[in-house]
Amino acid sequence: MGLVHTFAAVLALTGATLSAPATPSAQYCDPGSEVCYSSSTVGVAGISYRLAIPNVTASPFDILLQIVAPKTAQWAAVAFGGRMVNNTIAMGWANGNTSVASSRWAYGHDIPEPYDQAEFTVLKGSVTNDTHWTLTTLCKGCSSWVHDGGSKTALDPNSPSINLAWAASPYPVYDPADNYTMMNIHSEHGTFSLDLAAARSDNFDSYVETLLS
Repeated sequence: MGLVHTFAAVLALTGATLSAPATPSAQYCDPGSEVCYSSSTVGVAGISYRLAIPNVTASPFDILLQIVAPKTAQWAAVAFGGRMVNNTIAMGWANGNTSVASSRWAYGHDIPEPYDQAEFTVLKGSVTNDTHWTLTTLCKGCSSWVHDGGSKTALDPNSPSINLAWAASPYPVYDPADNYTMMNIHSEHGTFSLDLAAARSDNFDSYVETLLS
């Protein structure tokens, strides 16, 4: 089976996941930015996915996403609908001393395509060091999406437990400077839960302002 077909057959799976540990959702406050997120760490590599949102009661809303991954994870992805098909996928990887965000969508068992209904802005704190890379990004358009010929799904900001899907790979993307580059097969994938209600903050706008400055 070819590389792209192998990637597609595994990354775009619905339902079945590999067995990988995930820590319970917990608050994490970044000491550099003072942004407080709901956070979970998943997989053998130990990749942290973190969300912060404004203090709202319904979609749509912007999302602050932070991914912290060891450099052995050449790229990492999170799907906001809890599976890798028919929902918004945020992918990230290191590029030099910083990191890259990529908006993707998978329609089926195929490589995720560029997705223009979600907009990512890479923010302060997106860095790479000797051991880890961090992506801090603002997403506009990640809290809801339209799929399956017009059906709409929206995240519930009041939920104490939303399901998310994730994937990661030890193989580098083809061109790390291109946020729509091709990538190779991942080594791990699974699902985890985050407390979205606990991710709400009255300070969200000031968080964004600080991270944009």
